Amino acid sequence: MEIIKNDKVSLNIISEATETQSPKSEITIEGTKIKLVINGVDLEACIKYDERYLVFTTDDCPFEESLNIYLLSVENEIIDSATAFWPYGTGSFKMLSITDPDLVKFKFFGDKDWQIKIFKSKKFHIPYISEPSGVWRKIKFWRSFGVSEVSSQ
Repeated sequence: MEIIKNDKVSLNIISEATETQSPKSEITIEGTKIKLVINGVDLEACIKYDERYLVFTTDDCPFEESLNIYLLSVENEIIDSATAFWPYGTGSFKMLSITDPDLVKFKFFGDKDWQIKIFKSKKFHIPYISEPSGVWRKIKFWRSFGVSEVSSQ
């Protein structure tokens, strides 16, 4: 895994937020415009993992901020996604570390540490039961990455 510097990644806003929709952007990574529309207007981090990119964006909503997490392929596909938010809560993203070849640690809500583990292949997943509080996903029975809280030692 390697962190892609912010000067090599950019978001082009294509629609502003409304009362019912998150803002939408197109993403360019290392000079290649990815033909995908993702939620978010502020790029927090982009990490290259094999031939995939783990992208973190926020919506720039100070009173109910959400963290959008995407795993994108170089073939312009959203492989997997998740959103971390809490109604009427706000978060602030801070990258902590890449601890293993497939594990990223970060902060978003308060003083909790979170981690994302990228899987080599898709794994079975039970919607709503397999996620920690505050993490939301579309209903699918597989995942390409897992989001979890880091337990305090």
